[in-house]
This record gives sequence, structure tokens and C-alpha cells, in this order.
Amino acid sequence: MVALKREPEAAPVGEPGADREFLERAWRSLSRWAVPVMMAGAYTLLAITSDTDTTGKAWMAVGFLFVLVVWFLFRALTETAALSRALAVGDVARLFELADRHLARKRRPADRAPFVIARALGFLLRGQFADVLAAVSEVRPAPELVPLAEAVRLAALIELGTPVEPSEQAAVAPVQGARQPAALIWLGAALAAFRGGELEPAAQQLARVIDDVRAGGAARAIAHVYAARIADTRGDAAAAARHRDAAAALASPGASWLRDQGAAAGLPGS
Repeated sequence: MVALKREPEAAPVGEPGADREFLERAWRSLSRWAVPVMMAGAYTLLAITSDTDTTGKAWMAVGFLFVLVVWFLFRALTETAALSRALAVGDVARLFELADRHLARKRRPADRAPFVIARALGFLLRGQFADVLAAVSEVRPAPELVPLAEAVRLAALIELGTPVEPSEQAAVAPVQGARQPAALIWLGAALAAFRGGELEPAAQQLARVIDDVRAGGAARAIAHVYAARIADTRGDAAAAARHRDAAAALASPGASWLRDQGAAAGLPGS
């Protein structure tokens, strides 16, 4: 007797799981358009009820356009600040949320690059190293994002055990005039040295990242991971444990790679 395969039942419309995506989309639309729509209504009512000529109404229209410019500038600054914070602290859930939201509506490569790099960092913190390399290879980041992209790429290569190519650069050099975070440049140099087996230079650069409170939790946590591995090679189990505990403490809830370091990992190629 052949059992018939039942099709999965759709979730009821009233269930939280079915409504959540709709509610999130509705809230995002309201947060973006509610103020402009209300202001448009207010200015229209003012123009209709005011005792003024065409010139006066034209000045009202100019004022309304100024309000729109200020509002959308505020929105852009808010979104930029949200992305910067998520990158700094390594907030995995927020990184993927911002990436999914903005990549769906951005088309220019320059506009997409920050969110692709954000997704790559999220993949790294979740331990999806092959996905990191696929994401980083999609874009050419602006100079200020190059240190983060390179640090994320190098960490993924280390975790995958990819051999060092003779033609590879040792580290990312600062770009003249670009606002590149020093801690991320140090982290990239440390990871390049670690990957090449140069542990003492790597340890020095990692210490600079760890000691820089402006570096952000994500960069410092990654530095602690590799500092722990270097401590393992030196036989300093206490220091290695301290670094792993520090990495876990700095990690966001979704950063499973940082939280699950556990036993000491070997050096590349070991």
C-alpha cells in the first residue's frame, strides 16, 4: 500500500510566524514614509486654507522640499550609523538584517559594497568561512572598507587552511587620504603574519588591536582568538584560556565562531 505524501500546510494567516514578515515590512515603510506623507498633508492643508497668493504658496512648496531633504538626510545618517555600529560590535543578527534589507533595493556596486562586506563579517562570525570568501569576491570595497574586507578574507583563509600564495601581499597598506581604521589595518597585518607563520610580528599587532578600546568588539574578539592560538604554541595555557574567554565575552549572541572556540586550534598547515 502506497502512502500518499501530504503537502505541508501553510501557516494560518493569524499565526505570529506568518505575520512577522508582513509586520516588519509595514513598520519599515511607516518609519520611512509616515513623516513625509503627514508633512505633505499638512502643507497641502496650509496652502488650501491660507489667504496667500501664488508666490506664498510657492514658498510653502520650497519649505516642504526642504523638510523632505532634511528628513531623508536624517534617514541616511541613521542607516549609516546603524551599519557602523553593527560592524564594530559584530552584531550578527543586525548585520544580516541590514544586508538583506538594503541589498534587495540597491543596484550600484558602490552602494552594495558596504552591505556585502557586512554580510561577509556576519558569515565569519557564524563560522561560514566559504561563504565569507564568496561574498568578499563579489565587490570592490571603497578604500575605507578595504581593511575590514581584507581582515575578514584572511581570517576565512586561515580557518579553511588555504595555503599562502607567493604573490600574496603581506598586509593592507593605508590609503592616502582615506579614513581607514588603524585597528583594522593592524588586524589585517597580524592575520597575514599569522597565516605566514610569523608569530612574533603577529602577536605584536594583535596586542595593539586588543589594547585599542576604539577598535570595536568584533575586531578585538578576533584578535583574542589568534592571540590564544599563539599562546598555545608557546605552551602558555593560562594566557590562551584568558584570550578565549575574552573573545567569548566580546562576541554577540549570534557569533558562534567566537563563542565556540573551545579547545586550542592548530596553526595553519599544522
